[in-house]
Amino acid sequence: MKKLSIILISILFAVLCVSAWAAKDLEIVTGEHWMSSSLEQKRAFLFGVGNVLEIEEAMAGKDYELMRGRSIVPVLLEGLSGISIANIVTQLDKFYTDHPDQSKRAVIGVLYTEMAKPNLKK
Repeated sequence: MKKLSIILISILFAVLCVSAWAAKDLEIVTGEHWMSSSLEQKRAFLFGVGNVLEIEEAMAGKDYELMRGRSIVPVLLEGLSGISIANIVTQLDKFYTDHPDQSKRAVIGVLYTEMAKPNLKK
């Protein structure tokens, strides 16, 4: 039991150290990052965003409706619903290619304003 406790404490310490180190290098992903990323990196980013959105929806539970107008979660979940990851990658690539002056704009912002929000009106 003591050995297990030492192992768990060691793992927790390692996770905390890595988390603190990673937080220092945390950046908002912009068009510059997006356009210099590989297809695999782009897909991984979008899967990560999707996972966070799904977790937020699950955590909200019955209070999900209260998120409307106060969170980007409902807009992204509903506005991007039914669009494949491949299609989102293509649309983001096209956006940043067509708008090189917006390369410093956050990818999540483009997803929200240029893709998800317009789809809610349809």
